[in-house]
Amino acid sequence: MSRDARHILRSLLAAIEDPAGAPPPVGGDAVADAEGLLAVARRHRLTPMLSSSGVALPPAVAAAARHDRVTTTARNLLFAGAAAECLRAISAGGTPVVVLKGLAYERTLYAEAGVRPTADVDLLVPSRARDAAFRALDELGYEPRVSAPSFDEPDYHESAWTRAGIEVDLHQAFAPLVRGAIDYDEVWAAVQPLELAGVAANALGPAHAAVFHALHMAIDHFDVPGMYLLDLARLLPTREAAAAAEAVARRWRCHRALDTALALAAAFLPGWGGQHRDRPTSARAHAVIDDFGLLERLSRPRQLVRKLAHFDRPIDVTRYAVVQGRRKLRELVESRRGRSARERLGLATRR
Repeated sequence: MSRDARHILRSLLAAIEDPAGAPPPVGGDAVADAEGLLAVARRHRLTPMLSSSGVALPPAVAAAARHDRVTTTARNLLFAGAAAECLRAISAGGTPVVVLKGLAYERTLYAEAGVRPTADVDLLVPSRARDAAFRALDELGYEPRVSAPSFDEPDYHESAWTRAGIEVDLHQAFAPLVRGAIDYDEVWAAVQPLELAGVAANALGPAHAAVFHALHMAIDHFDVPGMYLLDLARLLPTREAAAAAEAVARRWRCHRALDTALALAAAFLPGWGGQHRDRPTSARAHAVIDDFGLLERLSRPRQLVRKLAHFDRPIDVTRYAVVQGRRKLRELVESRRGRSARERLGLATRR
């Protein structure tokens, strides 16, 4: 069903993009298979959007989509409540906080609640506020976990915290610092107000949000849900918005990631892509487009090749490889020492 899955995904995205103008995602042996249709829709986190779009679906798929939207609405409310609690605790000390990705997108990009699933809470704080934010999460009962080699180093870009099944990813940066040249003074100067569950917070400026979104896709070697393409199209609804984001990406040495993300969205969203048809498509982007939507996961070697192909400069690849190699070597040493995540972050042991 691998190649059929790509056809189903294209049909679903076209129907969500334009329910009135696109043919319904049924009408061929593969697409008419409700089980296959649902598998693809869920793999790409599209069922909540399908439920609200008015797209004609087989009855079993329509029922599953309604169920998924109800579940998504409830989960997002739970995450929003947890995020609001974290925002209060972190900002109480004067630290500004940005809400990233899913929870921010639901409020800024989508008109209806419960259509954009999220799996965790993503927050960004200035690097200088890292330890204060750690203490705030610790006091709320969140436990840090070892999420990556040398996650505890001061220049690592994020840390993962969990409590009662809720995960908070606390970012100090968009990506490893050697990944590009992101200007965080520029990022913080351009944040926009956002309210989450009655608590004041911030969201990224549109161009910065789009570059971060594309960079996140590249870090995950573009093996991401189709939902991300709809997010990007909403972040950059016009040619002018895309051009502004590209200017930022070039300054920050993240342009290859954004270029492929734009080409991928244009290939799978015909309405939005129409305004980008004159863009040349790189060989890197073609390779991603040709494989996108397959049900098989990328092999580890292909993941690595794809990840490194989306660095803007060879020197950045070298720096990244050196830093990651050192981190992994240190992680081997730390694993033998047996220190907990709390100890590694300098937090007291709970009683």
